[in-house]
Amino acid sequence: NFVNWKDNNPLAAGKAFLNFPQFGKDFVYLIKSDFMKDRRSGLKINVSESEVADAARKGGYKGVINLLLQAVFSFTKAGDAFAIAFGGSTFYRNRINTYEKQGMSTKEAEAAAFEDFREITEESQQSARPDKISAQQSNRYGRVILAFANTPMQYNRIIKRAVQDIANGRGDLKSNISKIAYYGLVQNLIFNTLQTALFALLFDDEEDEDKAAKTKQEKMIKVTNGMADSILRGMGYAGAAISVIKNVALKLKKESEKEGLTNFGDVGVDILGIAPPIQAKIRRFQQAGKTIDYNKKEIEEMGYKFSLDNPSYQAAAAVISGATNIPLDRLMLKIQNIDGALNSEYDLWQRLALGAGWNKWNLGIGQKEKEEKKAAKKADDGIVTYEEVKYEKVKYD
Repeated sequence: NFVNWKDNNPLAAGKAFLNFPQFGKDFVYLIKSDFMKDRRSGLKINVSESEVADAARKGGYKGVINLLLQAVFSFTKAGDAFAIAFGGSTFYRNRINTYEKQGMSTKEAEAAAFEDFREITEESQQSARPDKISAQQSNRYGRVILAFANTPMQYNRIIKRAVQDIANGRGDLKSNISKIAYYGLVQNLIFNTLQTALFALLFDDEEDEDKAAKTKQEKMIKVTNGMADSILRGMGYAGAAISVIKNVALKLKKESEKEGLTNFGDVGVDILGIAPPIQAKIRRFQQAGKTIDYNKKEIEEMGYKFSLDNPSYQAAAAVISGATNIPLDRLMLKIQNIDGALNSEYDLWQRLALGAGWNKWNLGIGQKEKEEKKAAKKADDGIVTYEEVKYEKVKYD
């Protein structure tokens, strides 16, 4: 976000970064500045978080719940502050040097460079500043339809301005093309690739080539679809509607191509994508139902015995989360992640990924463990041996 083709070009940024003593001082100055303190303490990152802060101040039951959510946002704020200060430090130092060369005193150069740093931060990072929020985002419908779309909308505005500048011959052509490429493709690709854990394919040791190819194809489609949704959601109401229509059509196609039972209930949930907060709630209730439905035998065997792997508790956590907004399902997931990260039976890369926040299903571990449990159960029932199922790929379903 802070690299450009002028005073903070990649070479200049690298040179400033390698000057560790100065870089460290600039980093500390930026992260402890009043601007960054206000951004952290005031929850001025996006519309949703600002409303959480307001509700927490008003008190009452809702205020207590929102106060808890505000505490959870502290992790987001810490990451946000670190990234901005780390990325902005080289820009800040190189911009000071630029202004000093233009004849400013050191004090004047520092003040001017900081203002430039602040403006770029507000433009390229999530911001609840009134002039960074569109009319659609700020009205009551936009808060539902465009929830979670703060960043895509800001990026789309940067892309739009770059396109307009190119069309009207304004600014530096190379800089404008770079903005379009970065915010429209590169950043979008990086985010969706990480979100879907596409990197897990590099470590995949799946013996079934057809299955491995299918997994790769599914992940690539998910990445492409996620990138398209980011761009569309950033366009406002019209883009959000197109995104929903696209996703419903894809879901209908997927369900119609299935052999055997189809689940068109998922299509209904995709229609609710026009209102992401409502969709998120319904998905949790749906998740609870599926968890119970798919694990009936396991639930009967485990009963109410407390275990992270007990589907009963996973389903209950999803219901509580959907009904109250208290993220118990997320908490259970994080505990499972920590448990998996400490599990010596997993590969090192899997343990590191679990510790970093990806879940077992993202990494392909969940599906394999489920298949192995089924294989072991079939072997216990005397239908086939475990070795036949695991190594000779007997179809046990």
